[in-house]
Amino acid sequence: MSKEIIPAGQSISIVVLFISGSSLFMGTSSQSGNGSWIAQLLAILLAVPLVLIYARLHVLFPGKDLYDMLISVFGSVFGRMLSCLYIWYALHLGALVLCNFGEFSKTVALTSTPMLAPMLVIGLLCIWVVNAGIEVIGRSAKFLLLFSFIVIVFIQLLSVPKFEYHHMKPMLETGWGLVFADTAGSFTFPFAEIVIFLGAFGAMPAKGSARRVLIGGTLIAGLIIIMITLRNLLVLGPDILSSLYFPSYVAVSRINIGDFLTRIEGSAAIVFVTALFIKASLCLYVTSNGVSKVFKLKSYRSVVLQMGLIMVYLSDFIYADIMEMQSFAYHIYKVYALPFQVFIPVLLWLTAELLTRRKGGRQGSLQGQKQQPE
Repeated sequence: MSKEIIPAGQSISIVVLFISGSSLFMGTSSQSGNGSWIAQLLAILLAVPLVLIYARLHVLFPGKDLYDMLISVFGSVFGRMLSCLYIWYALHLGALVLCNFGEFSKTVALTSTPMLAPMLVIGLLCIWVVNAGIEVIGRSAKFLLLFSFIVIVFIQLLSVPKFEYHHMKPMLETGWGLVFADTAGSFTFPFAEIVIFLGAFGAMPAKGSARRVLIGGTLIAGLIIIMITLRNLLVLGPDILSSLYFPSYVAVSRINIGDFLTRIEGSAAIVFVTALFIKASLCLYVTSNGVSKVFKLKSYRSVVLQMGLIMVYLSDFIYADIMEMQSFAYHIYKVYALPFQVFIPVLLWLTAELLTRRKGGRQGSLQGQKQQPE
């Protein structure tokens, strides 16, 4: 089979929709009230150095994905053990994303429908797209990002008459402590989750600019999330914002232009579903790719159906209710995800840099010996 390649433009689209994903409707950690947007700015600043480390790994290992890197640097046994951890993380994250959609459907849209039904529909769609290839995910993301951006800008403009600017005062009323707590939460969810994209690095051009893709995608997604957070804050206020499970849906439902243009929250829900679809599809691709690398299968496509069904099944019982889902996302997840997002990638980067320098120094000394006259 020919090697799959996703161009830079499609890669950026995947990154933007992946990061924005669940945050479009669940929002991010908002304990700091009207200072939550400051926490997101700080989270973006923290994410940029980490993303540069991810991009550096692509330079050190051109044409290889995360699993190839781990096995190459840490050896066949320990590298495969770490790969199994990332297979679990990608599978778990995909299940969390599907569960977010299931809880949204059960709470807001399809209140009488069993939660498994909409999750199974999205899960089967993800299986079909991933089985078609990462290139299909890239093309889908490029089209869906344009559609999502148009809808987001349109809704932002319609929300302006509902803005209550007094909700921004007094600034930093809760103090810097809660702002830093929200920064940690926003850093791990959603920005640092882009570590999953390392599992698809093998599909990027060997000479492509991973730095441009990751930095550009992170900044665009960060801008979208901050815009939506400010809109929700100005429309709902900090007290109501922190008490809602899906603040974006409630904020958009308040738009009323002359009793003519109303009930447009459905269009906002479509944007949420498209971003969620891309995020779950990438998680499924990385999970299947990891299984094929660890067990030396010919193609990841042979396990896409099995991994997709496991992901859907896991999403059905992963939380007892929506309160547990929100508690895990905003409080427990920032501790659980740090090893996958920060510790292991930084260790991989440092070890790879050390091995590269040793290898370069050894080759230089050998060349020097050859040039010496006999």
